[in-house]
Amino acid sequence: MDTKRLEKLCNSFGVSSAEHMIGRTLQKDYEPLCDEIKCDRLGSVFAFKRSKNETAQTLMIASALDEVGLMVSEVKDNGTLAFIQLESVSPSSLLHQRVRILTRENTYVDGVITTGKKALEDKCEIKSADDLVIECGLKYDEMKELLHPGDLVAYGNNFNENNGIIMSKALFPRVFNEVTLELMEKIKDKEFDFHIAAGCIGQSVIGYRGTKTATYVIKPDAAIALTGFDTAQKKVHPGDGVVLGYYDRQMLPSQVFLKDFAKEVETKAYFGLTGNDGSFIHKTLKGTPAISVGIAVDNMGSANEICRAEDVDALVNALAAYLETINSKKLAEFGFGD
Repeated sequence: MDTKRLEKLCNSFGVSSAEHMIGRTLQKDYEPLCDEIKCDRLGSVFAFKRSKNETAQTLMIASALDEVGLMVSEVKDNGTLAFIQLESVSPSSLLHQRVRILTRENTYVDGVITTGKKALEDKCEIKSADDLVIECGLKYDEMKELLHPGDLVAYGNNFNENNGIIMSKALFPRVFNEVTLELMEKIKDKEFDFHIAAGCIGQSVIGYRGTKTATYVIKPDAAIALTGFDTAQKKVHPGDGVVLGYYDRQMLPSQVFLKDFAKEVETKAYFGLTGNDGSFIHKTLKGTPAISVGIAVDNMGSANEICRAEDVDALVNALAAYLETINSKKLAEFGFGD
């Protein structure tokens, strides 16, 4: 795994609706690895490797592009910022976290999430983002000049790797952005009888909004959604290698596709409730046979997500090996033909 590149990706600002900056970074890295770059109007970016087969099917390998974030809702006259959450994150996990705010001039202001005027000794119960504020160390006049309602907020940079254990903000989805890059590097000089579109979906973690638009651009015949599997339910753990989703509330994966992948790749089965990009890819266009594949991630949605480098390497190698076992005929069979 390219740890330095992953650190650069994790430290990039990419909150939903402002993921174009990380998208440009990925596009630059994808360009020498593919035949064409395909994008939608929400910021999704895909490396498209074209087959010489005139009747080639298309396999989509997709991860999210945007990261969990907040939005400034009010600049208070006491010099603090009120905010809302853009995604479902436990408010109690936000307390004392460093954050980075993107201004309208494309500069950054750093801050810390606190309880504001509420004394820490009160041990007040944090029930929602309304119980928290962001403090930046600025005077009110300075803050009114720099910051405005609607400004986007990401966790502060904190990437760390030690003995193969990686901790960072935005590890999901950045580790899967890295997986798509490493996969394209592995298959750059190989020929397949099907097209491969590997990339990242804009506005994904905020309700999978870009999932449909990206699917309309790629028009896949089958899809692999790369995702982090939350360890909170103790069903998977870092070190489990490749994890394969068998069920969630929003998608029953294509059984033909799932069984074929499980036959070729050693995986850990995951039965959960939370959906992923595959939940929407599979019901777009005429229906797209899809499976969800990924690795275990600790502390999902927090400022300190954790995964293991060995799992990342296992996922890249598994995907590269699996591509060698399929062809356009099999991809068509996953969707029961036309």
